[in-house]
Amino acid sequence: MQTSIAASIADAPQRRQLDHQCKVVLSHKAILARILKHTVSEVAGMDTEEIIAAIEGEPLLEETPVPDTSEKIAGSNTESVSLSEGSIYYDVRFYIVLDEEGRMKILFDMEAQKDYYPGYKIVTRGIVYCARMISAQIGQEFDLEHYDDLKKVYSIWICFNPPAYIGNAISRYTMGKEDLLPGIPDEKRAYDKLEIVQICLREDLDQKDDELIRMLNILFSSRKSKEEIKRELEEDYGITMDDGYGREIDTMCNLSYMFEERGMKRGMERGMKTGMERGMKTGLERGMKTGLERGIAEVAGNLILMGKDNAFIRKATALSEEAIERLREQVPAGQK
Repeated sequence: MQTSIAASIADAPQRRQLDHQCKVVLSHKAILARILKHTVSEVAGMDTEEIIAAIEGEPLLEETPVPDTSEKIAGSNTESVSLSEGSIYYDVRFYIVLDEEGRMKILFDMEAQKDYYPGYKIVTRGIVYCARMISAQIGQEFDLEHYDDLKKVYSIWICFNPPAYIGNAISRYTMGKEDLLPGIPDEKRAYDKLEIVQICLREDLDQKDDELIRMLNILFSSRKSKEEIKRELEEDYGITMDDGYGREIDTMCNLSYMFEERGMKRGMERGMKTGMERGMKTGLERGMKTGLERGIAEVAGNLILMGKDNAFIRKATALSEEAIERLREQVPAGQK
């Protein structure tokens, strides 16, 4: 059951617009290539331009559904719909080809996750997404007499505002071979078919001198202006803004600013209204104080749901670190 804080945010069209625009910005090939270079061993030795050239076609956004249950209707190559509960969708889907024959092909799913713990472990969800990408290859990339043609899959998750004890971090989960009784040759290519990568971002904490962490924290910064974001991406990472990408960043930032202002205004108005109503019974002075406190708390709650970090919330509300952490514990994990 949603609290009033969650209900005021979760279904807002502006929230969905902002989420979609973040995926548009994330799907830019120059961004994808830099993420792959730092997380995917198969392309680690390639330069960024080579990786960009290896990305086939245009990435798909929110277009390839993952079935919720085992009951499904087989449709086109990009459609697999649950009979009972509908579909959930990958955020960004694309693939790369690393040889001229097209046999060295790797499939990718890129996810932007605003809740570090939405009621389950992210890596477990990543396994499900990888399994779906593998099973979807039957009849497309291989048939049941040629399993060796199965293509490797990656599910890469970018998680915003994890707990402070995690901070900025990158983990990779892979399949490995363990010899209980030695003798079977180690043919890594036969089993190295899926990986999950989890990237955690906290702009307000130590960047750990990591180039990818710094770039992503710039791209999705809640502290920098859109002009600063574009300038730093262009100057520090060579990501050009004259091909329309700068406009996509502008749109994302404008939606973020608008959503932030509306959330703060809504929280203050509701908090003040609640306080004034209660103050009529218990005394105007006490009611206004309560209303202000509740308004500030609701503003902080809205900012938490928008993925803002503690430093930003402290600046906006003057709440202490401890008070913000208590609010984080009270706000339920929203649906992605």
